[in-house]
Formats: sequence, C-alpha cells, structure tokens
Amino acid sequence: MCETLLQTARDCGKNTKDGVKSDVYLIAFADLKAVSGSTEVYSTSASGLITEIALKTGSTKFVKYGTVAKQSSIKETYTYNDNGSYDIAKELTFTLSNVGSLAARQGVEKLVSNPVAALVRLETGTWVAFGLNNQFMAKTMEGTAGTGSNGRVITLAGSDTEFLQPVDPAIISALIAA
Repeated sequence: MCETLLQTARDCGKNTKDGVKSDVYLIAFADLKAVSGSTEVYSTSASGLITEIALKTGSTKFVKYGTVAKQSSIKETYTYNDNGSYDIAKELTFTLSNVGSLAARQGVEKLVSNPVAALVRLETGTWVAFGLNNQFMAKTMEGTAGTGSNGRVITLAGSDTEFLQPVDPAIISALIAA
C-alpha cells in the first residue's frame, strides 16, 4: 500500500520553470476515506461540482508534487464500446524537478504501483480532480539532466466513468498542505 506522500513531496515538489502556473497536488489513495453515508471518497453537487473529498483522520493532505508544463498535459479520452459500455481514459503529465536529488528519487519510488489521487490548479485558477476512483497510477516516468532540463516527466493515468471533475475552490484550503 502506498505510503503517505507528505514528507517527500514537501522536499521535492518544487519547480523552476518560468511562467508555469498549473500545480499538481497528490495524495496516496490509501489516505482517503469514504464520505459519511457513501462508499465514495468524494461527493458532488447536482451540477457535478466536487463539494467534498474525505481525508483519513490525521494531518495527511494533498501535497504539491510538481507542475504541469502545458495544458495539453491533461487529457481525457472517451471511448464507446460495441457492447454498450464506455470508458474515459485520463492522463496527467507533470514535471518533478531535480532528477539528481534523493528526495525526488524517493518521491517517484512511492508513485510506482500505488494508486494516487490528484488535484490540479489550472492556469485559469480552476481546480480539477483525478483518481478519486482508486484507478490512477504512474504510467511512465522519464528523467533527464542537461542544459535544457533537470527533472522527471511523470505521467499518471487511469480509467474512469466520469469526465474531468471540477472541484469547488472553497474546499481546497482544507485539502492541501501549506
């Protein structure tokens, strides 16, 4: 089971690229719990806005893990199957800086084979959520060190039955670590 991401992320969730404003916050899915009266870890308004995400008791929160380099790094692909079912594949690609640091190495090791949930603040200031169904994991990681970059490009991916879900900004401060 994935360990809490708090300690590592505080050390390595920094980005040095200029002009980037889309931050990625992660939490181990194991650090979420079902919303009271539900089997889901989140609840939504009638319009589909996420109005609650339940954290396990304690100080564990979503932590800044990296930065989305381009808005096209957030993808969802709807696929209808001939048997009447459908799937929505979601991908989130972001950069974790400093490929040579021990904290960054520990950060990526915790992402391997462990489901996570993500909150992403878009350049527009709105928030979206990924992985609230326990189906979102690291798909690829590519580290580079050179004159043009020094970090790991990480792609998280998973299958869902929901389109990208906007999150009520009023609940964000209670969910993310300072």
